[in-house]
Amino acid sequence: MGLVQLAVTEGEIEKNCAHVRELALTYAKREVDLLCFPELSISGYDFHRAEGSGEEKEFYSALAKECNTAILAGVCVKEGDAYYDAACMWDEYGTLLGEYKKIHLWDKEREFFTHGDELVLVPYRGFQIGMLICADMRFFEISTPLSNMGADVLVYPSAWADGWKDLFHLCARMRAAENQIYTAALNRASGDVRYCGGTSVMGPEGNLLCSLEDDREGYVEVILSKQEIKDARARLEWDSLKLPHIYKKYETYQYADDNLEHYKK
Repeated sequence: MGLVQLAVTEGEIEKNCAHVRELALTYAKREVDLLCFPELSISGYDFHRAEGSGEEKEFYSALAKECNTAILAGVCVKEGDAYYDAACMWDEYGTLLGEYKKIHLWDKEREFFTHGDELVLVPYRGFQIGMLICADMRFFEISTPLSNMGADVLVYPSAWADGWKDLFHLCARMRAAENQIYTAALNRASGDVRYCGGTSVMGPEGNLLCSLEDDREGYVEVILSKQEIKDARARLEWDSLKLPHIYKKYETYQYADDNLEHYKK
């Protein structure tokens, strides 16, 4: 799996498409099984331009076919009058395998996007790939169900701001360790907006496998192994400690309504 820490120029759709294509064609030569690009990798956070960016999925479909490589990328998706911050995956023939709509929208995202409400798991070449996005990394409430559904790796296309790299890595490590699977924390590079970079992959024991240390554009590659997941679960038998009859007592816990008002549509 290859991860591209991409520098996006906000709102410059044509420029970003050309840059993504150039990088995809370059890294596809390495013959990775899956090439990944970060959150909102075409339109960025220029929501006015995003309204006219209606062919992002078609762009990546054609690119995957041209590169003969599966691609996972963060895109803006329109359905009816609603816009979604989404992650999609295409196989090497350009066929859309799965589409996830971001559930936990951050800050001004809530003014433009509608949040999703479904989890997505994509089977590909013997692996089960879960797609979540950016702020979703904070919430074990959706990563653990994906693990329980059989996910081997969770890929988080992200746009974490400058100054938050330690938390970015901490969340990725925790989601990996508690579920004993891989997590790929795929961030943006700094372009005309600063991001913290730090794209990394965590192993099923919460161990750092590879990382980009700064916020510059770059690329990192890793080989995932289902045997490594099995070995981690044999060494740390978390599942044998679970007591679901206790957890169920608290399933009816409700958050205060005033904390949820800004999420309601």
